[in-house]
Amino acid sequence: MEFTLYEQNVTFLWSLVLGVIIVCIYIIISVIREFSPPNALMLIAEDILFMGIAAALNFFFALSQTHGYIRAYVIFGQMISFSLIYFTLGKLLKNLAGAFVRIISCSVQRVSVPLRRLLKNISDIVSKQVKKIKK
Repeated sequence: MEFTLYEQNVTFLWSLVLGVIIVCIYIIISVIREFSPPNALMLIAEDILFMGIAAALNFFFALSQTHGYIRAYVIFGQMISFSLIYFTLGKLLKNLAGAFVRIISCSVQRVSVPLRRLLKNISDIVSKQVKKIKK
């Protein structure tokens, strides 16, 4: 069954939208990695989760738009939109998230150092009092 030019154009435009959706999911995962760098096992699990989501989205898109056929213009459309968004907005968001993480960690460190000193002084006083009571 052949598709009309109109159907192919609409499918191409929807593939651009699907590429944007997939890159948004990838950017979200990248930003989460900025906040808490995963260990090797967690990294593999996140990558497998992303690949599963992307594969499921592509599968359902192919079923709904191209009756299950793989079309080169669909893959090309997804690659175009993924690349454009990832290398512009994605890099910007990742850099902003990294800066935000650095600001938060610096703020937490500035607050926690005096608090640790205070708690250390309190624990020293309490331990001296306990030693006096034991004698």
